Amino acid sequence: MLDVAVDAAKKAGDLAYRYFKTHPKVTYKPDNSPVTKADIEVEKLIRKIIAKNFPDHGIIGEELPPVNPKAKYQWIIDPIDGTRDYVRNFPYWAVFVAVLEDKEPLISVVYFPVAQDLLIAQKSEGAFVNSKRVRVSKTQNLKEAYVCFGTIKRFIQFNRIDQLTKICTVARAARSYGNLNLKFFLEGKADVILEPYGAIYDFAAPALLIEEAGGKFTDFDGKFSLTSGNAIATNGLLHNQVIKILNG
Repeated sequence: MLDVAVDAAKKAGDLAYRYFKTHPKVTYKPDNSPVTKADIEVEKLIRKIIAKNFPDHGIIGEELPPVNPKAKYQWIIDPIDGTRDYVRNFPYWAVFVAVLEDKEPLISVVYFPVAQDLLIAQKSEGAFVNSKRVRVSKTQNLKEAYVCFGTIKRFIQFNRIDQLTKICTVARAARSYGNLNLKFFLEGKADVILEPYGAIYDFAAPALLIEEAGGKFTDFDGKFSLTSGNAIATNGLLHNQVIKILNG
């Protein structure tokens, strides 16, 4: 399954990159999030590869209806995570492919086509960036931490902007690099990621990578969840400090 996930992510990334260079037309969903022809075609390609190899497996994707929803193995797809960056020609978008076994993360692949960076993880096998094993930081105090965060508008929407401001004020530095937040975190360059909004296809792949690199992944309430709509990643040592401020 890992080989198929990597193959699907790379082929999908190549297709997305071809569209990327032609600036595909953008339309908007009811929630005002952007979608392009590339999103649809890339997800179709990933689904075709999965179905060819594992026809009895389930598939949950961002753009198309679920397949085999009761299957033991579920493939979770975000064909172009970071479409806003994608349509503005920023290179930070990525292809997310994950596999759940009985709803628990088993395999994770994140591929950045522009940089050709490949992030992979398997349950109990560690996390890797371009074949190099990675570990999260050992920062113990939030005052020394480098914090990354998602869209400010979502923190405002869900009444968390004051808490984000406090965390960023306490921390040594705070930045947002889109999907590169994840790569920097896995490499120990960042210590905390705060995502105020997302669905299972946004979180399934990052969650396993984070935990296999030695980090901790939960929702804002401190429980492991791919469906709570928000997420925190820390190196584990900082988790309680962040949760306390976030829910203060």
